[in-house]
Amino acid sequence: MGVRTFLDHQKARLSHNRQILGSVAALFGGNITASLLGALGGLLVARYLGPEVTGRFRIFTIPLLYLTFLHLGTFDGLWRQIPFYLGKQMPGKVESQAAAAGAWNRLVSGLVSVAFLVCALVAFARRDYYGTAGWLSQVLCCWSVFYGGYLSATYRTIHQFVAMARIQLVQAVLNFGLVFTIPVLGFFGLCIRAAVPAIVSVGLYHRNRPLKIRLRTDWQELMEVVRVGLPFSLWGSLYTSIWTATESALMFSLGGLTGLGLFAVAVVIRDGMNVLPLSVYQVMTPRVVEAYAREGSVRSANARSLLVTAGLTATMVVIVLISSYLLGILVPLAIPKYVQGIPLMKVCLWFSVVQAASLPFNTLFATGRSWLYGRGVILGMIVFPLSAYLLKPSLGGVLAVAMGSLLGRVARTVVAYVEIAVLTRRELS
Repeated sequence: MGVRTFLDHQKARLSHNRQILGSVAALFGGNITASLLGALGGLLVARYLGPEVTGRFRIFTIPLLYLTFLHLGTFDGLWRQIPFYLGKQMPGKVESQAAAAGAWNRLVSGLVSVAFLVCALVAFARRDYYGTAGWLSQVLCCWSVFYGGYLSATYRTIHQFVAMARIQLVQAVLNFGLVFTIPVLGFFGLCIRAAVPAIVSVGLYHRNRPLKIRLRTDWQELMEVVRVGLPFSLWGSLYTSIWTATESALMFSLGGLTGLGLFAVAVVIRDGMNVLPLSVYQVMTPRVVEAYAREGSVRSANARSLLVTAGLTATMVVIVLISSYLLGILVPLAIPKYVQGIPLMKVCLWFSVVQAASLPFNTLFATGRSWLYGRGVILGMIVFPLSAYLLKPSLGGVLAVAMGSLLGRVARTVVAYVEIAVLTRRELS
């Protein structure tokens, strides 16, 4: 009987692992296809337009990056609360908190879109048609950021991840197809290419949403989600949207429209390289949170990701070395206007290695103690501008910003590993 139980357990475990691998494969397959289309589309844009035009458009994206904090941590809260309460066998709590968070993000989407619409009307009154188109694109993009962000946070199971990958693929195909409007429409084509896929993806997320519930304002439930998510969101926003917005602002300040345009292409390459690490992170995080909710063990939750992290990080190092060599050959042939940005692109490749090494951070997220997550972000935010300032005389402004950002992320990663080691040691003692 004991042998049979053991064999049944091993079969269940094998089936579970196959599901995880299948989910990662499906998510990665969809995301890598979307990434390749995005990278190819970005290269075509770079071939059609110079850095000044792409830099001009990127200026309009900076305010929305800074405004993402208005979701008040509901994304991060749902990321933690949905698998946590599923692990506690409390589906009613999942639905009530998701409904309240959804109502809030729908409201924020409407308010921010009205603000951008006012900016567009003011620009139109001044006969600034570039400004009109730029702000109008953000009217639609903000729905993708807030309401779309809420919807994507509710996709938590294996099958839902696969569905999400399909939606992202549709968005990428549409985004790629609209590249061919750019030779004719120029800057205005960039605006269409940003806005239309964004709003289509929101529609698809809504139609296929896992929780088909009525959104309603419930301040008590919303405050519980915010209480859990806002501290993480504070650090998460600093590390993602605000960090990226600061990169763009510094690039524009030190390199002008040309520097910002070069950085825009480098970001396309950076995002493409991050596809695999992010796919693995998306699948592993809810499982680590569920494991922590059931067992209450940091050591057990962390063990689920350490081995994967080592293999993933080593893989990304090899990919980066190969890609760095190829950039020197392909960029002069494919996008000669951006040859001066090759060193910047090579630096941005290494962000994917840091992203791969960050996989165990979902353990800190699972504990619900945001300060453990935040201390590394604070140090990173200090190292980033300080490194950029110190490196500027030797590397030049644009490259110094990229290298400073990379060093800031490395510093954050080191601190997070120290936090995990301390938690594990305390648990064992």
